[in-house]
Parts: sequence; C-alpha cells; structure tokens
Amino acid sequence: MEVGLGNKTGVETLVNLSKPHHHVHKNFTVPGLLLNYVLGFMAFSVIYLFSYDIHWKYYKLDRKRVNMFVYTVRFVRIVHAVMATFVAIPIMLITTEFLKDRYLILDMFVAMSGGYLTFDVVGKYNEHLQVYEPAGKLISYRIIRRYVRKNWLLLAHHTFLVIFVYPSVLFARDDEGDFVVACLLFTELSVPFTEMQWIMEQTLEPHNLRYIIVSMCAIATTVVCRILIIPFLYEALADHMEMSVLDFTLSLAPWWHIAALAYLVPNMVWLGRNIFKTMVYLRIPYERKRKAKPGEKIDRSKIPKEEKRLKED
Repeated sequence: MEVGLGNKTGVETLVNLSKPHHHVHKNFTVPGLLLNYVLGFMAFSVIYLFSYDIHWKYYKLDRKRVNMFVYTVRFVRIVHAVMATFVAIPIMLITTEFLKDRYLILDMFVAMSGGYLTFDVVGKYNEHLQVYEPAGKLISYRIIRRYVRKNWLLLAHHTFLVIFVYPSVLFARDDEGDFVVACLLFTELSVPFTEMQWIMEQTLEPHNLRYIIVSMCAIATTVVCRILIIPFLYEALADHMEMSVLDFTLSLAPWWHIAALAYLVPNMVWLGRNIFKTMVYLRIPYERKRKAKPGEKIDRSKIPKEEKRLKED
C-alpha cells in the first residue's frame, strides 16, 4: 500500500502516519530524513531556550547551588521521553505483523530523535561550561577533555545510537521490525522519573515521601523498560516465529547479541548508580539525627559529604 499524504486534513494525515503500511521508505527519502534530523535539533533547541526563560522567571529554584541550564537540559529530556512514549505505545498495541507492519511516523520520529541526541550533547556541554568551567572560555582542549571524562557514558550512548543504531533502523532493516524499534523507544518511559528524581535532589529535601515514590518509579521503570525489554523482545519474536526462545536465540547472528549487550550494559550501570544514590540520599536524614546533639537544631543548609560527592557526579 502506498503512503501518500495528498490533500488530506491534519487529523487524516496523523491517522495515516499511524497506520501499518509496507515499504514506507519509498515515500520517505534521505533528504526527508535529514530534514527531520535538522528540524529535531532546532525544535529541541527552541524548547531548551524557552524552558530556560520560563524556569528563570517563574520557578523559585536555588540558583546559587545549580545553574539554571542544568534544569533546562533535564526538562527537554522529559519532553523528548514523553513524545517517544506516545509514539511507541500505540505501535506496540496495534501491531499484528511483528516484522512486516511499517509506520511512517516511526521513521520520522527516529530521524528527529537523532537531532535530539545531537542537541543533548551540545546542551550538556553548555551545562558543563556554566557549572564547572571558568566564565568567558567556550572551548579548549582541556575543557573538552574534562567534559568527555565526566560524561563519557552519555557520549558513548548517544554516539552509538546516532552512528550505528539510527542509520540501521532507517536504512538497513529491509522494511522490517517496526515493533522492535517501538519497544526500544518505549524504554524512554523511565526518563521522566529519573530526571524528576534528580531535580528533587537539587531543589528539595530528597528524603520525603514524594522523593521515595519518584525514586521507586525511576528504578522500576529502568528495570522493566530498559533491561527486561530485551528478554521480552527475544520471547515475543521467538513466539512469532513459532520457535523456542533457545532455538531462536541460537539462530540469530552474533552481532544481534553484541548489540543487545551494548544496549544492556550502560543501562545496568545507570541502574546500579541510581540505586546507590537513592540509598545514600535516604540515609542522610538518619545520619543527621544520629550525629546531632540532644536539643540541637539541624542546619539543613549544610550539605554532608555524601551529597556533595553525588552532586559532582
């Protein structure tokens, strides 16, 4: 079935983009993908600038402890994660042919996400300049080296996606596997919780009930959406091929398993860091009470060593 937008209304166009089709790439050329990439970078940059202005004017955040650019990068990540989740969930629910059903909106969003990842690297670099580097110096070998050393995991993740994963998704899968791509986009569901957890650690006392709930949601969604999603995909595709999971696993080329491990390892590292960080933050109020003298009022403006070290990570 050919996918042509023609003179349809906006609602009809959106429905058409969300319907399963075949051979979508014939109607979505390389220039179109590059245009979506550029539009993605520009759109998230505009969101970044506007959200910075809104935060600065209307939110009473502690500007002395953390620069406003830090909050703004997190807000843009939440926006992208919500968009990815809304694209992925309908595709996961309505797909009947796991390998054959194609969705034009998925290709468009993947290309736009490439622009988002490029923006995220630039935004994170700007955050690094504002928080950790002396004012007035925009770029130097030492600044870049410190930036890479501090954010090597994020840079490795984004580089792997932009150079290998996204081109493979758009050009090297022979019009098959949109369900798999949608499942990988579904992993973004954990991002709003992890970013809200970080923001609460900077702006509030990070050991109240809200922080506990957000932290548990962040850990749970990371486990379910970022780690268990790989075994789920193996099981779902094995069931679709009417094979046992073991036979299906052994039938795959080695590079499939290498790609799965390359995806799982960084997420498991992030999960371990998050669990450790949450445990430290939840322990802080009890450490304060234990060390306080009878009748002494605890000065909550003083940050213990654990918090200082965590804020530098």
